[in-house]
Amino acid sequence: MKKYLFTLLTIGMTGLSNLLLAQILSVGASGVTLKAGTIFYADGLILTPSADITLANLSLSRNATVSHPTSNPYISRVYRFSANTAPFSGTVQINYIDPGELNGIPEANLLLNVHNGALWQAFPGTVNTINNYVLSNPLTNVALNELTLANQLTPLPLTWLSFTAIKQNSTVLLKWSTGNEQNTKDFVVQYSIDGIRWNNLTTILRGVASSNTQNYSYVHTSPVKGINVYRILQNDLDGRKSYSELRTVKFIGDNATFTVLVNPVSNGTLQIQVNSALALSLYTADGKLIWQKTFNAGLQNMDVSIYAKGIYLMKGNDVTIKIVIQ
Repeated sequence: MKKYLFTLLTIGMTGLSNLLLAQILSVGASGVTLKAGTIFYADGLILTPSADITLANLSLSRNATVSHPTSNPYISRVYRFSANTAPFSGTVQINYIDPGELNGIPEANLLLNVHNGALWQAFPGTVNTINNYVLSNPLTNVALNELTLANQLTPLPLTWLSFTAIKQNSTVLLKWSTGNEQNTKDFVVQYSIDGIRWNNLTTILRGVASSNTQNYSYVHTSPVKGINVYRILQNDLDGRKSYSELRTVKFIGDNATFTVLVNPVSNGTLQIQVNSALALSLYTADGKLIWQKTFNAGLQNMDVSIYAKGIYLMKGNDVTIKIVIQ
């Protein structure tokens, strides 16, 4: 026989509209243990653990908005724990008011969304449009921090976990980690010398769609003397996008007199940062001179769309750089 544990509202018997932003449970250090099979009810939130779980040193409140940002449409009923619970296994049910809390979301599209303290995760389940609730399929070892119902047709965007740019001799190692890659298409590594004009260095396809941490890296082999700025552009399958934070690496000293910014060249424009005025020469791979020009210091854009795809050599002073035109 199932047991029921009902929590008392700490704010007393007020109207439903006044329950928003209200604390509905507070548990001290001694805690309360929910035995497997016990039905825990708190103001429309029902937890039915399949394994014992102890709640301690936390409170639970009901709110109208999420505290962890998301672009996914959600209802105006959000349950928030003041700290992560112990890992929870079992089912979660959230009741809602139709239509007052739906925010225009079709009932059939509602899906349980849980923030585990690091990222949002979506969990399948059953929508009961007669009695107005969503009952999840069994969860396994999920920390509960914030819970709501969201539109299952709009997957939650990924979570940026980290992004670093580390100088390694004359190159820069870029590393980034993400979570909740449910709808990600790819990542574009972008580079700038002024933080205004950006160039695409490479595109990296996403890993396996997962809520687990995904790790990526890329080595920029031709940074310039001075400031080098990096960011990652993330594209979703549905056309949405997001950016990482900016990372800056500075090179000081006698670098090469010129640097090719994007290599291979895939858009028909060869970009070269000239650090001091000099004459540059472009050769075919077998040593035939194509042109020779003198350039002043600064960023130079050269049209190479008329040249056949392949390998070329750019020479200036005692420096030779192999260029690949795609």
